[in-house]
Amino acid sequence: MGEREPHGVDRIGHFEYLLVGGSPEPSSAALVRKLAAQSERVIAIDRGAEILETAGVAPWAYVGDSDSVGAEARAWAEDRSSFELLRPSHKDQTDLALALDVVAERAVSPRSSICRVTCVTGGRLDHQLGVIGTLVSHAELQPVIVEDAFSAWLLAPEARRGVSFGEEEVGKTLSVLALESDTVVSEHGFTWDLDHHALEALSDLGVSNVIERARATVSCERGRCLVVLNERV
Repeated sequence: MGEREPHGVDRIGHFEYLLVGGSPEPSSAALVRKLAAQSERVIAIDRGAEILETAGVAPWAYVGDSDSVGAEARAWAEDRSSFELLRPSHKDQTDLALALDVVAERAVSPRSSICRVTCVTGGRLDHQLGVIGTLVSHAELQPVIVEDAFSAWLLAPEARRGVSFGEEEVGKTLSVLALESDTVVSEHGFTWDLDHHALEALSDLGVSNVIERARATVSCERGRCLVVLNERV
């Protein structure tokens, strides 16, 4: 599945950073290898080093407090990394936030580059919500979550404003969740379309829509929203 840009333009393939988290229920090694092959730089986030070692993908950087990674995987990642950012476990930021700060400082052009994140949503609900909140605070990096079961785009007017879908996504289920009150979105090409419609935070109005035609689009005119494309029924 390729990256989708606003205004109905599909961009397949290359992106700048892949961040691999340490979810206790990670996505497959095959997906990690596929995403890594499309990236310039791969960042291991703490236990993400174990996932990368299993996938046979060497990281460009290792970031974290080493509170969840095994000693062998940490040594493996450090030996292969060109950059490290280590912090104590008693800190005010999550390891994901640290990794996003690295991307923000080093990205060639944050507003036009793609930052994908994987292996960050399986397991604990509190971690999942924390991941989304952290990505909201880094909307300028245009983050996309990619897991085996779904992909999710963070939309904001000043960053990635929209996402479009091709023929291969027709018939798939998609949800749009507002992350701020009075978020305004438009959806065209779905079973239920919306036109400049205001959504309250976490409203269920945008849940479980269906893509009906190629070039279906979702755009965010105000606020923040998360667009979730389900790859499995």
